[in-house]
Amino acid sequence: MNTKFKKAIINGLIFIFFIVLTFYIIFKDHNIDDILRILKTADSRFVFLAVLCMCWFVMSEGINIARTLKLLGCNINFLSGIKYALVGFFFSSVTPSASGGDPMQIYYMKKDGLPIGKSTLAILTEFSSFQFVTITMSIIGFWLNYQFIENSVGNIKYFLMLGVAVNTIILGIIILSIFSKRLIIKLVDLVCKLLWKFKVRNIEGFRDKCIEQIDSYKKGAKLLFQNPKVLLKIVLTTILQITLYHSIPYLIYRSFGLNEASYFQFLTLQAVLYISVSYMPLPRSSRLKRRWIYANL
Repeated sequence: MNTKFKKAIINGLIFIFFIVLTFYIIFKDHNIDDILRILKTADSRFVFLAVLCMCWFVMSEGINIARTLKLLGCNINFLSGIKYALVGFFFSSVTPSASGGDPMQIYYMKKDGLPIGKSTLAILTEFSSFQFVTITMSIIGFWLNYQFIENSVGNIKYFLMLGVAVNTIILGIIILSIFSKRLIIKLVDLVCKLLWKFKVRNIEGFRDKCIEQIDSYKKGAKLLFQNPKVLLKIVLTTILQITLYHSIPYLIYRSFGLNEASYFQFLTLQAVLYISVSYMPLPRSSRLKRRWIYANL
């Protein structure tokens, strides 16, 4: 038995263990028979539509990644873009605060022979579009549902304000990193200083490689912003991606025969909830806030 096969078996067993542990934690305080009985009452048509929405959510990121990499001159197909999207979703789900998704996407792109500078730019472009659309939709949703939010769970407006502020700052940093070579070099120098304190060898070689990648990155950024049509396609794809993602709670709601609340109200409130909790690394915070608001619909 070779080493790679052994690693695959070990990783597979670890993955299965965490899946079993997750389901145990979720269902340990609930009666499985009651859950199954309730699930049998759900309308499978709406559940199927919800699954399709989730599939499109994943595919959209793959489409945007592949679209950006193709513009940057990389030989990549649609299936490779989907693979990188799935890698990002998986490692975001199993690492604290979803911190492992982007680095692992870049790692797998590097394994496939893609330059780090172009890979990083593709990830940042997709993420910038996602941040821009989610922030915009949350502000619109809050404005349209202000009276309802104020009457039902008024304090959530503070979560929204903080969420918008944090995500806007993140978006600003990303945009600055795309446009400002000086800022990126300063960050590299800061990392080099930290490595020097830990007595890491060949720091100069590391810095030279980083500068080389930054030059490649900046050339790609210039090419990207010289093609506004591609940027527009990325943003439009993201709008559809997030709209369908925020539609999933409504479809599940309808699958149980409920129809008091409108689709538009669900969509706009979901946009508010998403931005309100997206910056918070607290367990179950998103689910709890959904309960607070949806209970008042």
